[in-house]
Amino acid sequence: MLIIAASIDCSPATTDSELEIIAPTRSRSHFTNNNKRDVIQLHNTGGGSKTSATTTKTSTATSKPHIIPVTSSDTADIYGGKGITSQNGIAGAFLIVLGLYLLVFGFRSFRITLGVCGFLTFGLITWVGMANNQPFYGYINNDITIIAVPAGLGVLGAIIYAIFWNISIYLVGALGGFTLAMYILCCKVNLLIIQVVVRAALLIALSFFMSFITFFAERYVLLFTFAFAGSYCFIVGIDFMAHTGYLAGAKSILDGNQYHQVVYTMTKNVIILIAFIPIIFAISFGWQFMYNKGQMFGVVFVAPEPKGGHEAAPSPVLIGEHGEPGPVDECQPHIKE
Repeated sequence: MLIIAASIDCSPATTDSELEIIAPTRSRSHFTNNNKRDVIQLHNTGGGSKTSATTTKTSTATSKPHIIPVTSSDTADIYGGKGITSQNGIAGAFLIVLGLYLLVFGFRSFRITLGVCGFLTFGLITWVGMANNQPFYGYINNDITIIAVPAGLGVLGAIIYAIFWNISIYLVGALGGFTLAMYILCCKVNLLIIQVVVRAALLIALSFFMSFITFFAERYVLLFTFAFAGSYCFIVGIDFMAHTGYLAGAKSILDGNQYHQVVYTMTKNVIILIAFIPIIFAISFGWQFMYNKGQMFGVVFVAPEPKGGHEAAPSPVLIGEHGEPGPVDECQPHIKE
């Protein structure tokens, strides 16, 4: 009896926390279920008889699975699939085209540029909201929804920016501050600032600051915004095609969904993209500054040309005998239709 009791006491005990059911899912999470324990003890009360105890465990799914998120550095998790997916191609193409437009013609045009900035702003805000609230298995028709909804609201933002230009022009300055903060944060492995609250404070502070100084230095702030936002969009669009890993930095900042956690690393290709952003910005800023010299955004001032060093006085309008206008002087362009 002593030998049997000793063998039972020394048998490996299994606790509830050791029984786990690992199910292969797309986010590589595992489920932990509660266990039921049924203990059956058989006792013999006869003289000199042996007493035995039997313990059995059955695992049943009696509770909702608990999903444990896993942080990943795989490009499939960063870009939403292996290789260049249709979403990568559409998003990358849009960002490259809009970035090139801002780099070359951002300051020259008025309504179109405001529309582009409104599209980028509203589309980004919509994507951030959808990504942070995306369920574990995605939305219905997730591949189309995650692209179509931000694009649709981006068009709405473009119309609003183009109509209410007297307000949106300051929001354009805020876009420049936001892209500058994103670039600064992504200049280090796992981001320059680790604390989430401090990162959010930097994004908001730079956006408000650039929007505020637009009132005092509109020309230079807008030139900076078009050049820097254009270079940033252009590089991110290229990254959607090249899959260097630079997008992981932006997702780490903007996407707080526990199922979308990714690792931002500084590879050689990422460093090249980071270095090209200020280079492209400097080229675009210099080009637009010289090409639009003497002009304000949306307003073109044409100074009158003096004749002989003095402004010519306008010719008087001749009045006839009966109070009717006399012959029209064709030299006066302001009355010529």
